Amino acid sequence: MNYNEFMESYYGFPTIPNIIPNMVNNNYTNPSVNLENPEEGFLKGNMFKNIYDQYKNYQYRKIVPTDEKSRLLYEIAMYSFAAHDLNLYLDLKENDSSVLMLFNDYRNKTNELINKYESSFGPINISGYDDSNVPFKWSSKSFPWTRGDNNV
Repeated sequence: MNYNEFMESYYGFPTIPNIIPNMVNNNYTNPSVNLENPEEGFLKGNMFKNIYDQYKNYQYRKIVPTDEKSRLLYEIAMYSFAAHDLNLYLDLKENDSSVLMLFNDYRNKTNELINKYESSFGPINISGYDDSNVPFKWSSKSFPWTRGDNNV
């Protein structure tokens, strides 16, 4: 028994070296019919149903945003994760047009949500604010901890 066989029998799930060759050697089925929706994929940490292997009796907890700001951040994370996971697949299968179209949809949705968030709540990352005249205008506003705002 080699190392990979031992690890697979001991832990009960295939090791990465046993999964990747199937993806590279075209033994991996087209995942377009086996994809999770963005929320399920985000909560499970894997967009592909056919390679998702639940850890023991793990049950993920569904996240329920409490306000508009939290909802937008959650959706940004969810669609961004979906796009990144599909991007990894497309590194190996760049000609899979159905997954490429879905990747572009998720990427566009992420950008749309980021723009919506930034228009309501300010920049979300360093490239989210473009004002070359006053690049650090954000510092002129008071911080949540100085104005008694608990909604950080």
